Amino acid sequence: LLLSCTSSALRKPVSLKMESLEAWPAVYRHNFEKLHTLQSKARLTIQNPEMSMHVTVQLLYAAPDTLFLQAEGPMGMDLGKIFIGRERFLIYNQFQNHFFSGSLQDEFYNTFLQTTLTFRQIKYALIGYLPLPPDLKLVDRRHGVLSALVKGEKWRLKVDPQRGVLQSLEVFKNGKITLKQEFENYRFVKGILIPGRVRIILPQTNEGFSVSQKNIRVNESIDPRIYQIEIGPKVKQLIVEE
Repeated sequence: LLLSCTSSALRKPVSLKMESLEAWPAVYRHNFEKLHTLQSKARLTIQNPEMSMHVTVQLLYAAPDTLFLQAEGPMGMDLGKIFIGRERFLIYNQFQNHFFSGSLQDEFYNTFLQTTLTFRQIKYALIGYLPLPPDLKLVDRRHGVLSALVKGEKWRLKVDPQRGVLQSLEVFKNGKITLKQEFENYRFVKGILIPGRVRIILPQTNEGFSVSQKNIRVNESIDPRIYQIEIGPKVKQLIVEE
């Protein structure tokens, strides 16, 4: 599905109230702790040197660990479903009538979207959240820069000093940027600040993944039957050999 060529609507800048930049990590975490469910229509863009793909999905998130995507084709055609739980996932390609499942810990399966991003990175990007490391330190008050060391990698977060919104994350390893993540188009939905667009860039492999959301609804009751995937007896299960 091609990206829309229409311009996006102008939005009034929103702010996350905080006493100081030192208090920002706690305020940021508290904001997302209020998010119990999220439903939206999302547009995913996946890019790498071999391909560029755009797809529209119905997105459903139920805290703390359930994510469900239903891909749509022309005229609302159901193309497939993806369920990501606490430890496992299931991908059902309704168009080609097959499915496969696996563990979120298995990096081999993370290539299903033709990207080296992990399921967990994609999952958090889809709901617009960045899990913060516990030892974030403010290193530049004027420009709103916070830093932390995570498993031998340097994380550099940029926060708008006036509005308190997370703008970007840069991850460095051996002095080179291995990942950049951007957060844009913030809006308040029932008192929860949510980015309408999240973009991830992997400079070394020339990959990109982005999600843009609209019609966002939060903290509404969700029937668990909505994200149950029924696999018929004639559906082929793919067994992927390493």
